[in-house]
Amino acid sequence: MGDEDGTMQNLVKQETLKWVFVGGKGGVGKTTCSSILSILLASTRNSVLIISTDPAHNLSDSFQQRFTKIPTLVNGFTNLYAMEVDPTVENDDMGRYEGMDSLFSDIAGAIPGIDEAMSFAEMLK
Repeated sequence: MGDEDGTMQNLVKQETLKWVFVGGKGGVGKTTCSSILSILLASTRNSVLIISTDPAHNLSDSFQQRFTKIPTLVNGFTNLYAMEVDPTVENDDMGRYEGMDSLFSDIAGAIPGIDEAMSFAEMLK
């Protein structure tokens, strides 16, 4: 298959790759895989940012360092940053929806991928 092989080495070598999303059911190793991938990418890229939407904040456990919604340099690296974003929609962030907070939260919580979308929006701030 050549350059189209689905290998980690090929993924890391992709110079045009800007985003990698790691998803799956709970307990399948998303945090472990994304942490390792971020380390590998940091060995070939100028700058790498890993973002977790896991409310359990397992990314902090993986790197044995506390992360918040602010990109923080990972200890031992000069170009790897990490963020842990709370995927819940907070009332302060939805001021223009006053009176509809509960309805909006219920609807938003039912949309597949909303956690990731909210995290992406937080990162773009």
